[in-house]
Amino acid sequence: MDRQEAEAAIRPLSPDQSVFEILGSVRALVADEADLLAAEANVAVRTLVACVIIAVAAAALGVLGIAALLAIIAMQIVESGYSWPVALGCVFLTCALGSAALVFMLRGLTLHELFVASRGELRGKA
Repeated sequence: MDRQEAEAAIRPLSPDQSVFEILGSVRALVADEADLLAAEANVAVRTLVACVIIAVAAAALGVLGIAALLAIIAMQIVESGYSWPVALGCVFLTCALGSAALVFMLRGLTLHELFVASRGELRGKA
């Protein structure tokens, strides 16, 4: 640093220059915060996309696993001496009972007080 720069750094700024320095610092701080927020939002979106992909893959594998289990049950029924229509009827009955159980579980979840209150507010009966 030469002598003129050292003297300029030591000498006090005028009020106008001080205000401009403060405004410049505030602008830089806001720009840094905006960059940080954008980076965090980018990471959050990537994480959300990864979670959705993993959840869909897990659901697909779960469905395939249940289908394989039902196929094993149907094969066991056929090997026991029953016909294929009886085996497929048993698989259908199992699927129908499972579906009905899930529908009743969903109905039970919708009957909770908070959901009933919010549903009433949506219909205008608040």
